Amino acid sequence: MEHFKLIADGIDTKPYLEEIEANFELWNFDTSRQENVPKQRETQAITLRAHADQASLDSRVRRVEPIGYRGEPSAMAASLPRVNAFVDELVQGMNGTMGRVVMAKLRPHGTIYRHTDDGLYWLLRDRYHLVLKSVLGSHFKAGGEEVRMKAGELWWFDPTVPHEAFNESDEDRIHVIIDVMSPQSMRTFRRRLARAPLRSLRAL
Repeated sequence: MEHFKLIADGIDTKPYLEEIEANFELWNFDTSRQENVPKQRETQAITLRAHADQASLDSRVRRVEPIGYRGEPSAMAASLPRVNAFVDELVQGMNGTMGRVVMAKLRPHGTIYRHTDDGLYWLLRDRYHLVLKSVLGSHFKAGGEEVRMKAGELWWFDPTVPHEAFNESDEDRIHVIIDVMSPQSMRTFRRRLARAPLRSLRAL
């Protein structure tokens, strides 16, 4: 597969879910994602690393400063030290630079509608999904490929192609989404440049 890669499985998600449950009010701290991004209207989010506390402002900053962007702990991050420790270890193991990190909850039978993350910020970074909760598996489609991500799995995923996701269960689906700039992401960027040179050059 070109747009998905399973990185690890068998990750114990129980400590992270317990931490989230103990801080459930964080889901309502910043509602700009579901209110301002139509394709994400059936989600809730907890921003862990960002240039600014508000997701809507953070999105504009990423477009202005796509290369030097560095994700800093948000006001919510201190309440979730276990999740943040996982993210830190992942990024450090890649000799990477932290981008934006968001915990996303997709409601039962909800959809993240088809879209493409378009711009230099996304072209330069690799995106990883840690699946914390997904009763039936997270159904993803991207660039003509389909996968079902299971709880306890870590996936690499290419958001620079048209993609969409579905929660087909009766319970919430929770992922941690991590953007990383690293030596590996530079190799990914070169593949993207070869795949769609005109689009990549426009982003530059």
